[in-house]
Amino acid sequence: MPVPFPPPADDCPICERLRAVERDAEAAGDLYKATDCRVLRARHPHGKGEGA
Repeated sequence: MPVPFPPPADDCPICERLRAVERDAEAAGDLYKATDCRVLRARHPHGKGEGA
């Protein structure tokens, strides 16, 4: 069962892209790749100067 994460920020194209890749990976049954995308989205700093 996938772990729920917040939706991508409305103004963040990186988060939007990661969410799209995550959905595609889930549809293909690649739960490892979907999880990687969720982790990357959760760690993404959204331009706050925290590093990428």
